[in-house]
Amino acid sequence: MAALNQGVAIVTGGGSGMGRGIALRFASLGTKVIVVGRSSGNIEETVALIRAEGGEAQACLADVSVEADVIRMVDFTTERYGRLDFAANVAGVAASPKPLHEMSLAEFEDDHAVNSRGVFLGMKYQIPAMLRSGGGSIVNVTSGAALGGFAYFSAYTAAKHAALGLTRTAALEYADKGIRVNSVAPGAISTPMLMRNEEDVLAPMRMSIPMKRFGTEAEIAAATVWLCSDEASYVTGQVLPVEGGYTASVLTVVSAHELIKDGLEYAAKKK
Repeated sequence: MAALNQGVAIVTGGGSGMGRGIALRFASLGTKVIVVGRSSGNIEETVALIRAEGGEAQACLADVSVEADVIRMVDFTTERYGRLDFAANVAGVAASPKPLHEMSLAEFEDDHAVNSRGVFLGMKYQIPAMLRSGGGSIVNVTSGAALGGFAYFSAYTAAKHAALGLTRTAALEYADKGIRVNSVAPGAISTPMLMRNEEDVLAPMRMSIPMKRFGTEAEIAAATVWLCSDEASYVTGQVLPVEGGYTASVLTVVSAHELIKDGLEYAAKKK
């Protein structure tokens, strides 16, 4: 596996939020980055930001839930650069919160298509390319929801558990073949998606975090790229929560349940 400043990375979900932050972090350290996403405008904007800082990046339009797109994504990378050293599988979606019995099958399957099938397909085709390159490192960005129950997000939670299971299993299968596989599990991060909520929703969420603030995209990027670096060369099969201490509390499950319940009731009153 090449060093960060000599390597090639795929970043899915790279058009915005945490994926964009990770792509920018890789590029700032000299990594050549393939920015993958479903919106050509968004991924081209990320590429432009990287190039403006002197980095090297290419845009690749792809849906990680579609096998043909994932094959094309990896082929594009290896045809362009001849190798693949790092992958950050960041692309994710979440259905609106609701009790399990009110969730449709379509909503359940949409969550799994990206959050678990997308991770499976990504690794299925990234790993052979890394084997040909002499090794590599994969980080699957999951969620704090992968570490326990998350009320009113049953499909999302199940999909993130599946992604974490895939991470640990792949780590075992390729540990002696030069490929490390880990996960970063973000908590509440100040992405555009989160910050669209009203302050009445954000304030109690923020106060439930021991550090009393939301995380940043840069903090997720730093953790992700560190796991890919030689500094983490003896780390595989692990999940690194980056969530301000949220899961350290025995009250986490209760507080999360009540926060989401209150949020649903608030939203219902606003209608």
